[in-house]
Amino acid sequence: MQAAALIPAPDAIPVAAGWLEALLILTFALHILLVNAVLGGSLVCSVRSIVNRKSILIKKMAKVLPSIFALAVNFGVAPLLFIQMLYGQYLYTSSILMAVYWLSVVFLAIIAYYALYIFAGRYGTHAKFPLAIFASSAAMLCIGLILSNNMTLMLRPDVWSEYFSSPGGTLLNFGDQTVWLRYLHVVVASVAVGGLVLALIARHSLAKDDPETAKKEEQLGLNIFLFSSLVQILIGVTLFFAIPEHVRTLFSGGSEFYTGTLLIALTFVAMLLFQAASRNLYGTIITLVFTVLIMSGIRALLRKAMLDPFGGIAALPVQAEYSPFIMFIVSLALGLVAIAYMIKLAMRSNKEA
Repeated sequence: MQAAALIPAPDAIPVAAGWLEALLILTFALHILLVNAVLGGSLVCSVRSIVNRKSILIKKMAKVLPSIFALAVNFGVAPLLFIQMLYGQYLYTSSILMAVYWLSVVFLAIIAYYALYIFAGRYGTHAKFPLAIFASSAAMLCIGLILSNNMTLMLRPDVWSEYFSSPGGTLLNFGDQTVWLRYLHVVVASVAVGGLVLALIARHSLAKDDPETAKKEEQLGLNIFLFSSLVQILIGVTLFFAIPEHVRTLFSGGSEFYTGTLLIALTFVAMLLFQAASRNLYGTIITLVFTVLIMSGIRALLRKAMLDPFGGIAALPVQAEYSPFIMFIVSLALGLVAIAYMIKLAMRSNKEA
């Protein structure tokens, strides 16, 4: 069966695809930074809860993880909506093909969120309670693996016909060699960002009470970030050579735009490593934000190149309706202001406590 025959007809979009793609890149970058922070923070807490059960810093870190998790979930709504608008005929299909696992994400997220609260409230008070952070980390790791499967399966209409031999909604995309590499890319990135979270909390929450310990913990966090980033480079290079040749060619000279974007990304990676090696915490954080934003753009280019042979966004009909789009932009801006204000209030209350 021809792969094109399995792709549903696309729905019309209200504005030009470029606007929606730009918002997808922006909102996904914000979402993945928060995901990296909460997953990486959980993994760091998992290890440190064994090494040092009475760590004051980990106790402080545990208090902020549930809030970061909530923000990550909420910031995930916008990119999910945008990718559904642009690539709904692919994403909806892949979600149905692996429906059993896709629906389990909701329950896994509840487990991860609840376990974070248990860990935050009971850390250091009972030998059994550190198990909560392992449960939360495990649930988040499972969610990441499911998402990696879905986001790669949607790019492979040529394997959708396997549904007819496995029609129970349990189709996974482990036959694609990029699945595990993309998954590791996210997990190792999370460990790196978790190190930055550790360093940031050490500087702001521990420096006044114990400057010496705070300095050591900040250096440890930056070391975690630097080492994990070096591992990320190895994974990224391996992933680059694992993607289909026709897509890889675009990034290696076949397209000026694709190649130029990759070179810009590599420049920012070099700047990021330099900032981390220089022990510049805020410089590292700022450079990281821009690096993730550019990497989100590369992710979008990769997705476009993979789906162009099957129609991609070029086949999307446009029915101009600008008022809902304008209302969304206004709501997004007001929402970001409100979230920033709530974070400010939460930080102030933590300082007073």
